[in-house]
Amino acid sequence: MTGIPDVASTAALDEKSVAALREILDDPSLPVGTTAEGPDGIRIARLREALDHLVTLRAGAVAGGSPGAGSRLLTSLEALDSELAAVLREHVTAVEFLPTLEPGRARNAVLGDIGRGDLVTFASGVRAWSWGDGAAPGPEQPLRRAHGEIEVGHFPGFYTTVLAWDPDIGGLIAIPTHRQGVSWQPAADDAETSHAWVVTLAAVTFHADDLIPLDRDPRGGRSQTLV
Repeated sequence: MTGIPDVASTAALDEKSVAALREILDDPSLPVGTTAEGPDGIRIARLREALDHLVTLRAGAVAGGSPGAGSRLLTSLEALDSELAAVLREHVTAVEFLPTLEPGRARNAVLGDIGRGDLVTFASGVRAWSWGDGAAPGPEQPLRRAHGEIEVGHFPGFYTTVLAWDPDIGGLIAIPTHRQGVSWQPAADDAETSHAWVVTLAAVTFHADDLIPLDRDPRGGRSQTLV
């Protein structure tokens, strides 16, 4: 099965990378634009800068380069900054989980993005979801629009793709965070105690190739017949 593309090294983080990340986290650039103005803006800007550096290192791809590579990366990051490690934990879970699935265009596309350094996460919950005309994309009608609300544990802008599963969806949906019709705001019910966000989809177009067939919730392992 196709997996994460080979990378030059599966070491967690070398000393030079750790030093650069520590400098970024200790003295980040001033947040600019809407990031600074939004809730938790300074924290988000700080983590965004550190994540950008990890992307240049292709650390997200390295996490899938060998057994245990993801755990080693998280251990290194936890020692450096627990918030940064928390932001990447779901990415590491996805890197370890996706290669175990049968190859398919959507699954392979997400793995390809990860191999180029992009970061992904799992939705922590699906509040609502509906397909236009009541059916998911398929061979006869490959394009459908979707409306929905999903929950994400951290600022969605950290990631290229959110992976959301629900029995009514018919699998795992790869949701590009910057696709037209996708927006987000802090989860108001726990804004004081959590960094969770709610992602809203307003008539967002999906192709059948955005659907990864899956009969269970990858976060909970529940068995569920696809619809």
